[in-house]
Parts: sequence; structure tokens; C-alpha cells
Amino acid sequence: MLGDVFGKQGDFVTSPEISQVFGELCGIWYLTEWMRLGQPQKTQIIEFGPGRGTLMSDMLRTLSQFPYFYKTLSDVHFVEASPGLRKMQRAALVAGSQDKDVVRVEGNKDEAPIETITREDGIKVSWHDGIEVIPDQWSFIMAHEFFDALPIHSFEKTGDEWRELMVDMDDTEESEHNFRIVKSPNQAAMTPTLLSDKKFETFKDGDRVDVSPDCWSVMDKMARYLSKNGGTGLAIDYGQDYVQGDTLRAIKDHKIIHPMCDPGSADLSADVDFSFLKQAIQSGSDITAYGPITQKDFLQSLGIQARIETLFRNAKSSAARKSLLDGAERLMDPEAMGRIYKVLAFANSAGHSKEPVGFEKK
Repeated sequence: MLGDVFGKQGDFVTSPEISQVFGELCGIWYLTEWMRLGQPQKTQIIEFGPGRGTLMSDMLRTLSQFPYFYKTLSDVHFVEASPGLRKMQRAALVAGSQDKDVVRVEGNKDEAPIETITREDGIKVSWHDGIEVIPDQWSFIMAHEFFDALPIHSFEKTGDEWRELMVDMDDTEESEHNFRIVKSPNQAAMTPTLLSDKKFETFKDGDRVDVSPDCWSVMDKMARYLSKNGGTGLAIDYGQDYVQGDTLRAIKDHKIIHPMCDPGSADLSADVDFSFLKQAIQSGSDITAYGPITQKDFLQSLGIQARIETLFRNAKSSAARKSLLDGAERLMDPEAMGRIYKVLAFANSAGHSKEPVGFEKK
């Protein structure tokens, strides 16, 4: 990671950075799921791509207000590769902690590396490279703005074939970026398998699609983990419930720039295909997928208006009240984050016919 890409000084601001209410309501949703799914007596939270740790900090602060639940929570597991972000996450969850407070297992051919630290409330926080090494236990999974950062393959329909779009050097005098997107002259051997779903049969010559095998792989692992151990999860990201093309974007200093403009420095992401995630869930597990619904509908179902009103009454300054209202408006804006961001729930709901809060059938 090159510097801090989150927050006002980074490339982009995420929902948890905009308002504490986002994390609080996600925590409440997990509490309602715990109640819906039988109130298991030992639980843990697994977060993929936790950023600065703001979301988890807000969730834990909220969940700690419910002792009957909080006593069941033994661990928080972060799936995070960046050493720099791991330090930020530790600072958010264990204030004042130092490197010497972290217990490190280097790992070997039989054991994966792991870092752990224990909070004052007794919850153990651990960092891992993947879900494969996280201990088996009934779990809450959170993937907020995680899938959009995974690699994609882009294709263009050419006659009866799908040709992959590749990055090539461009050293012509007319080039602004020294890189360009080119179409493969032939269809790759793996392409028919990757685009075998019937939904790809309806596209016309010249149409483009973005597909992420990595999204499928990680979602499949999440679903299989919950199928084995029990639990529930959320995937919150921008995207649609269908496949799209030409969604790759680059953001630097809060501005969208050309994807080939500053490789290695800008934040690259692509819209998430939630229909693809649901297929991954259903292909290898008995996990039930719900949604996706818009972020606006999700937060409304959890009572964001009432929470904002309470915080507004207790705010100590006009600046704090303005910040609170501005943040809520950004999260809920039907022309921006409130509509663009979608929420997909998935749970081991065996024996529980009721839907999760916010995902009830209408």
C-alpha cells in the first residue's frame, strides 16, 4: 500500500469514514441476525479488507451496549495483507497499542502466519492472509468495499467469440498515458469456460463485459465457511445485480482519472456484479442469498432517521450537527451512494424461514 488511501487525505472516503451511524447500524443488523438464527453462544466477526478499522470500531462500540450478545463474541478476524493497514486497524481497535504488544507466529509449511492482540474487553483481534486459516466458529462476515478492488477480466464480443481486452505499452508521440487497452487477436482457451453462462448469449457484437474470477473464488470460500460453521454475512459495494462492461475506474485525490494515467499510485476498482456473487454462493453451498437492496433501503430498514435525530439532539455544536446531517445525506442520497451502493446478505438459514431485517419479501 502506498500511503493512506482512505479518508480526506487519501484517494477516497468510504461510508464508515463519512458517518459513525453506518457502522452502528451494521452492528445492529448483525445483532438482529444473531437473534434470528438462534442466538449461538459463541461467535466471531470476520472482516475482509477492513480499511482503517473504522467500521469494525463503530460496530464493536455499538454491540458492546448489548451485554447478553457481547459476551458471546470471542474474536475479530481481519483478512488483510497490508502491514501498513494492519497497524491502522490495530490503532482503531486497541488504542495506544505498540508493535511489541502484538503476538506474531511467523508460519511454516504446516502453519499459516498470524498476528494477534487482545483488547481490554477480552476480544482477541487477529490478522490473516485468507479465510482458509481462520478457526472454525459461528461467524459474522463483513465485506465492505472489498469485492470492487479485486482483479477483473474484460472482454469484447467479436463475432461469435469473446476477445479479452489487454493492457499494452503505447510509446507513440500522441499517447498521453504510455499505456493503452488492446483487444486480443484470438479467443483465449479459458474464455468459453469463464463466459459459459447463458446470460452471455444475449450480447451483441462490440458489447463488453467485466468478469472477476477472484470475486467468485472468495465468495465461494465465504459461503462454504458459513455452510460448515453457521453464521451470516454482508457484502456492501457499488455495482449492479447484472453483468456490466467498461466499469474499470481509477481514483486519485478524490477525483476520477484515466485508468492508464498513474498506474501504481491511483486506486483501481470496478463495479461488482452481484448476480455473479449470488451464483458463487449457490454453486457450492446451502447458504441463502438475500438481495441485493440499495444502501438507502438497508439503512432505512435499520432506523437511520431515528438514530440521526438522537445524535442531532445530543450534538454539542452547530458544526457537529451540520456534519451529522451532511454525512447522513451522502449515505442516503438516491442519486449517489444511497442508490449506487448495494447490500447483499447471505446466511446459513437452515431451519429459519424468516428473512433478515431489510430483506423481507414485499
